[in-house]
Amino acid sequence: MKCRWIIRLPGLFLLWFGLMTTGVEAGEQPVTPGTIAKEARETIEATAQYTAQQKEAFQRKAQEELNAIQRQMAALQGKADKASASARAELQKSIHELEVKKEAVKQQLDGLKSATDAKWDEMRAGVHSAIEEMNQSFQRLRSKLQ
Repeated sequence: MKCRWIIRLPGLFLLWFGLMTTGVEAGEQPVTPGTIAKEARETIEATAQYTAQQKEAFQRKAQEELNAIQRQMAALQGKADKASASARAELQKSIHELEVKKEAVKQQLDGLKSATDAKWDEMRAGVHSAIEEMNQSFQRLRSKLQ
């Protein structure tokens, strides 16, 4: 009986060693809990960087849209100044309402910069809809001038 174990022991060792190195090619390190943890940390870090990049890109795009609307509002203000007195009063009121919306979008955008990951998607949707609403208000105001 002892002889059988002595004969099988090298075979078991080779089997164990083969299982531990399966899939490991020359120059590669075997998969260990340490390498799995390291790769998991790297994946989490890459995901966090990607998320940060997406946040920055959205904030930059939203700020650009806000800046474009501000420029267009300034042009409308110039047209409103040249309008008749009755039309000017109505246009000034509409421009003021648009200014209020613009300030609300600016505040939401500032809040977005400090939002946690959990609230970010919700706040992003709010900023997006506020910009869309402001764009629609601007288009209605612009159509009044034409």
